[in-house]
Amino acid sequence: MLYGLMSYNYTINLGNEIQSIAARQFIPKIDCYIDHEKIHLFKNPQKVKMIMNGWYLDCLDAWPPSEDIIPLLISMHFNTSVNSTRDIILSDESRDYFSSYGPVGCRDHSTLAVLEEKDIDAYYSGCLTLTLKSQKRENDFKYVVVNSNKSDEIIDYLKTKTDLPVYNVNQVTPLSYHKKYLENIDLNQKMTSFYRCDEKFLIAENLLNIYDNASCVITDRMHAALPSLALNTPVLFINSSEYGLERLEGISRLVRETTLEEYENDISIFDVENPPKNPKEYLKIRENLIKKVKSFTGHISDSYAVYSDFQQSLSNKLLISRTYDETKNYMSNVNLINSTNTKKIRAQEKLIEKQQKTIEKQEMIIREMENSSRWKFQNPLRKLKK
Repeated sequence: MLYGLMSYNYTINLGNEIQSIAARQFIPKIDCYIDHEKIHLFKNPQKVKMIMNGWYLDCLDAWPPSEDIIPLLISMHFNTSVNSTRDIILSDESRDYFSSYGPVGCRDHSTLAVLEEKDIDAYYSGCLTLTLKSQKRENDFKYVVVNSNKSDEIIDYLKTKTDLPVYNVNQVTPLSYHKKYLENIDLNQKMTSFYRCDEKFLIAENLLNIYDNASCVITDRMHAALPSLALNTPVLFINSSEYGLERLEGISRLVRETTLEEYENDISIFDVENPPKNPKEYLKIRENLIKKVKSFTGHISDSYAVYSDFQQSLSNKLLISRTYDETKNYMSNVNLINSTNTKKIRAQEKLIEKQQKTIEKQEMIIREMENSSRWKFQNPLRKLKK
């Protein structure tokens, strides 16, 4: 049997790669990567098994997936708050797909409610990242990780409460540095990371290692909170989201949760020097997920990591080097485009100035002609008198 792993070439959010790393634990090998936004185009002479967890859909054309994929529909979230997505997911073609490969394991209760409302066989599975297994290392170094849209504010607050190192971690990679993206800023979901697929998985694996060995994690990112929970790292979820609240239904209750305002008023909610242990409600969900996915592939790894320490160190150095080179090239392109545009603007300004002078000259001639004609009209016998 061949096995595929979902890749995300279109997005800069490494939370997607973290979800695929969770799935990677359960496949004995990776025969191919299947692009999330092109799963309908996948072709292969032999059918490929794939764990289809994660978010759907940003590309409406990608549903339903290729017939060459044998899927396990688990830990899925459908963005049904968007009418066009809801129409695709609840179409007759989609319902036939669910009927063939269901029941559908839903990552959140919102997705479950939408499917059950239309009599689609579904159940609440929870998120597959809850199956990640800790690889904590023995060390005396303690640190706090903050991954939030309001990291600066949180870190400033924590610095008044602790002497522990506090690190700002980001799960978003830089946007593509290709010239075509520089020239078209209105691309929305077409914007991509300039990292290759394998490089993004390496960076995501490094993120998990950071969460795994942290003293505690404070975050408003779902795919920082749930992995930290699974890795047995104390985590506080700051629920400050104004977008995609339906994604959190059935998830936020698994972790210790508060608002930023409440936390800033009471550090005892989550004392980073003596962080409280995580709730244990997720363990039953984790157990059911492992059982379900292992029965699909017959495999489970001892570790979420596939890169050795040496590989990570070397690859990170190469990534930093390539990032520097590509950033330098990117800035060169930016400067070139700005310079070209500046020259065009200056040329247009000179042309406008020239045209303006021509217009002013013509207006002056017209005024002189009008004045001359008016004088002649007012003095028609002037020449006769002379």
